[in-house]
Amino acid sequence: MPRRFTVEHALILVLVVLVAAHSVHFVLPYETLSTMVTAQALAQLEMASTALIIIIAGAIYALMSERLKTHRVINEELRLKHNTDLVSGAAMRGHFLDDLKRTVASHRKSGSVALVIIDIDHLKQINDALGHGAGDDVLGFCARIARQAFPGASVGRLGGDELAVFFSSDDVIPERYVTDACSAYLATLREGLFIANRRQAVSASLGVALAPGHTDNANDMLSFADLALQEAKRGGRGAWSVFSPEILADARQERFIERELRAAILLGQLTVHYQPIMDTDGSLNSLEALVRWHNPVRGAISPAEFIPVAEKSRLIHELGLYVLKQVCDDLETLPDVSVNVNISAWQLAHDTFLRDYVDVLKRKNVPPSRVVLEITESAMLDTSDDFVDRMADIKRAGFRIALDDFGMGYSEFNQLRKLPFDIIKIDKSYIQNIGTDVVTDTFVSAVTQIAGKMDRTVVAEGIETQDDRLRAAVAGCRLFQGYFHQAPASRDRIVALYSAKALTDAA
Repeated sequence: MPRRFTVEHALILVLVVLVAAHSVHFVLPYETLSTMVTAQALAQLEMASTALIIIIAGAIYALMSERLKTHRVINEELRLKHNTDLVSGAAMRGHFLDDLKRTVASHRKSGSVALVIIDIDHLKQINDALGHGAGDDVLGFCARIARQAFPGASVGRLGGDELAVFFSSDDVIPERYVTDACSAYLATLREGLFIANRRQAVSASLGVALAPGHTDNANDMLSFADLALQEAKRGGRGAWSVFSPEILADARQERFIERELRAAILLGQLTVHYQPIMDTDGSLNSLEALVRWHNPVRGAISPAEFIPVAEKSRLIHELGLYVLKQVCDDLETLPDVSVNVNISAWQLAHDTFLRDYVDVLKRKNVPPSRVVLEITESAMLDTSDDFVDRMADIKRAGFRIALDDFGMGYSEFNQLRKLPFDIIKIDKSYIQNIGTDVVTDTFVSAVTQIAGKMDRTVVAEGIETQDDRLRAAVAGCRLFQGYFHQAPASRDRIVALYSAKALTDAA
């Protein structure tokens, strides 16, 4: 492609001609020049050409300077575009982390740096329900509010639903200043933004780490802020947490549990207990399978401790298959009722989940109708078409589906309408408060009425006293589960208990 002839090119050409003309007296003898022009005229020409040369050279310099300035602006814009996330307007991960490392290194001897990692809660559900454009709007909103809540901070996007901010000071940054800013940030997010003429509240979990208070290494700082973030999520999301040595100890404990749990699955050291679900007449309706772990070193480890670790480490699918295999083996001797097995949100999203579960049943020669898949209510928050299709696939495979802990945290009656489950298990926090407040009574009554019209079964969880059972029955529940009837027990205990009860009833 030929190069464009510019004004600079024309001026340079004129300048060359003038310089050549100005220098002619160095080439021609003076006697020759004197015959052509007088000495006075020659001096005037030299002065004029010199002035013109200076003017043209200055013009070329000015034009070149302006062009260089324009190039610098363009290059800076390209650099910013390359280093800026187009969706959120925040810095790209690599650029953000490089800046963080330089800033932490420059404040090792004096000053301090604060890092806050921001995980936007349930962004996937927003994408699925409202579209990716809505998710992008939420990301941009979160980044914009971060700049307001943390003045002067650098804002970066670390991943799909994760942002981060850091800011520095020549003095020590008080922890209270950071946590107050975090609280203000979360409060503003809760006010939400308008998407398709509807206000959408936003929630996020925040993890905080300080340098040099917690570390003077940027990589450790990132790890510590992430650990604090996980602590905030465990506390229920929509909150912040500051790193502490105790959190690091908890992380080490998690790694120990993960390692030991992996070994327990491989070595068959886990057992399955069963808790009865009873009919109104006191007869056995079904059982719920509950995994138990007795570690050789630590003794009994609560499911509340190892199940979250299994979910976080992606061991949950292996654990679920382990429980299902044990249930299938136990069905030969258990009472002839269906058994509920728990599955997690991560398992539902796993591509081979349904195939793996169906394969186990085929190998064990167990019909899917004997197994109820019990899904936590927080997992069922997703009512996207893809999720509904997955539920439909589970139903077509022959399983029944139970919605566990309904009423705990994210309940929407839209779930009752869109999702094809068979059983609703109302969380014990509602069951144990029936008759004590109008909201609880209204909620439980509404659920039982809707379930009745949709031909779905309602189970009252957490029945611990006779009063709990009576109040739940009056509210419309027809199935009951809890320690009032029976604590989780081993297969042999369940077999002995209900075989004995059957003999007593027969007599």
